[in-house]
Amino acid sequence: MNTLIPGSDRTPAISMKDGVFSITGRSYMENSAEFYAPIKKLIEEYQGPLKVEIGLDFFNTSSSKCLMDLLFIVDKKCVTGGECKIKWSYKSDDEDMRDAAEEFKDLLKHVPVELEEID
Repeated sequence: MNTLIPGSDRTPAISMKDGVFSITGRSYMENSAEFYAPIKKLIEEYQGPLKVEIGLDFFNTSSSKCLMDLLFIVDKKCVTGGECKIKWSYKSDDEDMRDAAEEFKDLLKHVPVELEEID
């Protein structure tokens, strides 16, 4: 993967390679909209099959809004004929993250979403 943004204790690592876009770590920065703006633009402009992989341990409310906006962009790409999918991984003992992933999945109408429990 080509790291676009290295992760920190408050920001997720963002990487992309061959149409696989990955968000991992923790997301609870003060200005989530500013952090996610260039990422949303990258996803909007990307041409070709797209797979978004999410593996977050934690995200705050403002990050949740930005993630949802990003995933709605992916959902819209599917409507317009793009080949897209989302894979959301969460730890087997993290009920809160599982519930959040399921809520996000329920809001997306066109893109296939795979939820994966990991150890």
